[in-house]
Amino acid sequence: MRPFRYATAVALLLCAQGAHAQLKQIQDIPCEGCSYAQMQAAALSDVDVGGALVTSISTGEIRKFVILWDRRIQELPIEQDLEDYFVALVRFWHANGRSLEMNYDLASNTWRLPQQAMGTARVRRALAAPTADRPVPATVYEALQSPARMNNAIEQLNASWLARGYAAHMTFINSVRGKNISLTAGRPVTTLNFADGSKIKASYDVEMKSWAAIPGTGSDVHGNPVPETKEDVAKDGKPVVYEFPGGITSDAYMDFSRYLFDLGVRPNIGPGDNQMICTSEVMDADMRVEVRCMGRRH
Repeated sequence: MRPFRYATAVALLLCAQGAHAQLKQIQDIPCEGCSYAQMQAAALSDVDVGGALVTSISTGEIRKFVILWDRRIQELPIEQDLEDYFVALVRFWHANGRSLEMNYDLASNTWRLPQQAMGTARVRRALAAPTADRPVPATVYEALQSPARMNNAIEQLNASWLARGYAAHMTFINSVRGKNISLTAGRPVTTLNFADGSKIKASYDVEMKSWAAIPGTGSDVHGNPVPETKEDVAKDGKPVVYEFPGGITSDAYMDFSRYLFDLGVRPNIGPGDNQMICTSEVMDADMRVEVRCMGRRH
């Protein structure tokens, strides 16, 4: 190897090893059921130059690679805290019915267990049920517009989790010791189900020891995405179609229209319309975004 190429390779390896403490600098890639060769291929496919963490939860395999400038691939050792986290995650996956996803109903204060986990888990209500002085949001719109009520919902979720109403609690939270783990491709996710049928996803923060809503994951009772900013109403300038089977008199549309009003969007929809198409346009040098939402029948 020529001196320059050798120096570059060593520098990259040292950089990747040092960066692993900050996993955000290493791309994590799910590759379920993959062989070692397939994991290498996945890393080469997704990363031009830099680090890749490739995981297969179903087989309990985790590999860390660095892609060099000449497209060669080197494997790096897995740090102990990350390995401990991954072992706990795999145990959670098995205890949770071979899934990382859970469902929690805020209104009834109970978990919906995966069918495969029903035999080994008991459903138990949370210790801290919602009360008049600590109300939880009834819709995803209320959750996004009322941080206080959303905080109550997260506290209720934590109370239910800590009450061990969910069997996977013992196999994950109690066994995780690492800090600053940010595996976006491998973490438990809870869907918070609101009383009206809308929902949003939340993930567990190992360091904070609490759940937090995942931005951009809200959806209403009809499956429409819930924008969190004016710019989100029409993503990247592309039209977004929202479905309202009950028309403009439905609760779903009324909630959505009030939410759009607070975002600074005035929808134009009439009787008989059951869809709304939203577009956006940058209007001037100040990058002001104008959003238009028009109703239509389908």
